[in-house]
This record gives sequence, structure tokens and C-alpha cells, in this order.
Amino acid sequence: MNIFEGIRVLDFTNNLAGPYAAAMLSDYGAEVIHVEKPVLGDDNRAYLPRYEGQSMSFMDNSHGKKSLVLDLKDPEAVKIVEKLVKETDVLIESYRPGVMKRLGLDYEAMKKVRPDLIYCSVSAFGQTGPEAGRAGYDIIAQAVSGLMYMTGDQDGPPRKVGITVGDNVGALTAFGAIGAALYYRERTGIGQQIDVSLVKTLMWMSNKIDDLVLNGHMQHRNGNHHLTLCPYGLFSGNNGDAIVIATISQRLWEKLCNVIERPDLIDDPKFVTNEMRCRNQQELIGIIEGWIKSFGDIREAESKLMNAGIPCSKVYDHKDLCENEHYREAGWIVDMPLSDDVKSIRTKKSVGNPFQFSECEAHYGKAPVLGQNNLEILSSLGYSDDKAEELEDKWDRKARKK
Repeated sequence: MNIFEGIRVLDFTNNLAGPYAAAMLSDYGAEVIHVEKPVLGDDNRAYLPRYEGQSMSFMDNSHGKKSLVLDLKDPEAVKIVEKLVKETDVLIESYRPGVMKRLGLDYEAMKKVRPDLIYCSVSAFGQTGPEAGRAGYDIIAQAVSGLMYMTGDQDGPPRKVGITVGDNVGALTAFGAIGAALYYRERTGIGQQIDVSLVKTLMWMSNKIDDLVLNGHMQHRNGNHHLTLCPYGLFSGNNGDAIVIATISQRLWEKLCNVIERPDLIDDPKFVTNEMRCRNQQELIGIIEGWIKSFGDIREAESKLMNAGIPCSKVYDHKDLCENEHYREAGWIVDMPLSDDVKSIRTKKSVGNPFQFSECEAHYGKAPVLGQNNLEILSSLGYSDDKAEELEDKWDRKARKK
């Protein structure tokens, strides 16, 4: 038996964070019905990159789901949702706060239909507070959480993280919170609403306000090196290669000095303690990078450091990820089934979920064609095929007129 087997999820999400969370529930056994708008579907269907005209991003975060097309502004569609909610355990939505209420599908309304419903809302700024209705995506969350302020060179502008970190962490947060709420319901019989904010998750990750509150000191970004540990950061080699070195203790610092053949640095007053190394960080970076650049291939430096037990790694590109023996042997790279819209290949290589269970295994299903499960789902609610097709045609024509 898989973790969420027997659990039905009604998925009203778009873009990345909400869809990823719902997809992970599907991977572990839940039936996930993804409610999409007519003609265009989930916004993510338009995202790059594409293969045979289909979004690979959509494939990644909608695998294993069923697709149900509804025009939620139509009262008939709201009736369909209410019928589904009666048999639904989890509803997850990612609209701007207030939208679901205007549609008559907010938590208070749905709780009347199914009192023990788990209702997870994923948004930028959360469901309460003066800015709850503010529009926001991953890049906004990075900007207002303090994360972007702390990222970048010391004397340069702030920089965004190279991936959609707010969406990814938001998805993991929603997935974990939903599991916790289901466990609570199992023990008490009580459902609840979950409020997941992308901004708050990144604030939690990048929290640097303690130093300001306690010491009145405003921390500042420090490029590729740690503010309070040294040497701990990214060091440049030749030909654009780079390596990270993480000496988090005095013992590792002394080992590093011996590896780079500078034992004199161990007792040098400028570097004798971590605090002094932080104060003289730039000088120390230059010394270490000079040693790294003495090698023609940065992997030679990496090998010497690893043999000495110093935590380090060359910075991997995507080719390195695909070719890494450990990642393959550990099962981290999986064959992800593709939608029936893709004809020439059936699977693509992808990174699996970021956790593994000893008793349960993720099963990755195909991403659905838009509206693929309309007849199946509507007929289960008592709609004839003719009525279901009539509603589909009406909503399709309405959407195309806009």
C-alpha cells in the first residue's frame, strides 16, 4: 500500500509550486484531479522548454494527474466541484487570495460540503495581512523575503537565485503540511485549512534578522563566501571551472593548510582562528585560488582535497549530473512517462522526488492531455456523455471568444 492510496485530491493550481505539491501526492498513490481552464489549461502548459510542442515543465509537475476542464465562472461547474468535494480528502489551490471566495469555492464554503476536508492554499503573501491580495511569483518572493538581498557580490547588486527556489520550497512545504494535516485528521477526524506562503518559506530559509535584532548589525551579502565561516565558499580555477571548499572546523583548516603546502598559515595571526580568517577573507581566498590554479584540471585539486578528507566538490553542470554514477546507482535519475501528446518517445530522464521511503515507492504516471478525463469524471457524477460534451463545447466556445 502506498502512502496516499485511497486519498482523492482536487487540484486548482497553476504555475509551479501548487502543481509540484499535487504531483508528489500523486506519486505516492493519491488520485489527483487537476481542474484546468478551457482551451489553455494550466498556465504551465505554455512554459518552455518544449518537445513536440508540449511543455516539459508541465510534464514535470503534472505527471500522474487526471485533467478535468471546467469554467469555474459557470454555476454548473461550481455544482460539479461541490459534488467532487463530497468525495475529496484534499483540495489544493494557488489562486490569489479572494478568488476562490468569489467563485464560491473558499474553505468555509467547501467545509460545509465536506467538514473534514483538508484545504491547502498556496500563495505568495499568504491568506491574511494587508498584502495578502498582492500578486506574486517566485521572483517576487525572492525579492521581498531577504533572500535576494543576501545573494550577490559584496560590492554588487542583489541577484536572483538561478532556479525557482521559492516555488520548489513552497511545493515541499505544502506536501509536508498536507501529510501532517491528514495525520491529524486520522487521529481527530477534524479537517483544516493550510496557508502556505512562498514569501514566508524563503524568509524562513534566509533569516538573518537575529543579528539585527540582538546586535543592531545589518548583515550584507558576501558573494560566493560565507559571512561567518572561512574558508567556506566557491573558489575559481582555470578555464571558468570552480570548486567549493567547506572547512567548518579548526581541524579541517589545519588539514587544508597542509594540502596546499602552506603549514605556516596555521599559526599565522591573520588566520589562526575562524574569526580572524573571516576578517582577512579576501587575502585567504587569493592564496587558496593561487594553489587551485596551479593545476591544469580542477579535478586534480579536488582529488587532493578529498583524499585529505576535506569536504569539497567541483561545481557540476547538467552534463555532470546526467553522467554521475552515484546519482544513477542511487536511483535519483528516473524515467518519467510523457503525455500522450508526445508521439516519438515515451519517457524522458528526470530527477525523482527529493526523498525516498523504505516501505513506499514513488510511481510516476503520465501527464494528462488537456481535458483527458472529462467524460470519466463527469459520468461518475451522474452526467451523461451527451451532457458532458455539451458543457465542454459551451465552455470551449466561451473561452475562444475572449
